Amino acid sequence: MSRIIAKIRLRLRRFTVRHTFHALREEMVEGLTAMEIERALLSGFELIEDYPNDPRGHSCLVLTWVREKPVHVVCAPHEEVLIIVTVYIPSSEDWEEDFKTRRKRK
Repeated sequence: MSRIIAKIRLRLRRFTVRHTFHALREEMVEGLTAMEIERALLSGFELIEDYPNDPRGHSCLVLTWVREKPVHVVCAPHEEVLIIVTVYIPSSEDWEEDFKTRRKRK
């Protein structure tokens, strides 16, 4: 198991999660709540992209599901807290049917 996945799971189990203002705004735009995102992540997620060299600190893109809809969450486990950076429902224009693979731009 990836170290970042283990760190995310640990912070979720400890309920040490913070949503950025940007994430809260995007959740509202998508008709989601912070609680739904946290519950979905606790229920399970898949690592889609890993960003170990992010200048703000190691982060990643994960796929989870809320109300049977796919949801992408960019999150970053920092020290003792999991930061939810942004949240969005992936578009079929940008993502393959599995919501894990970016479509190639022509």
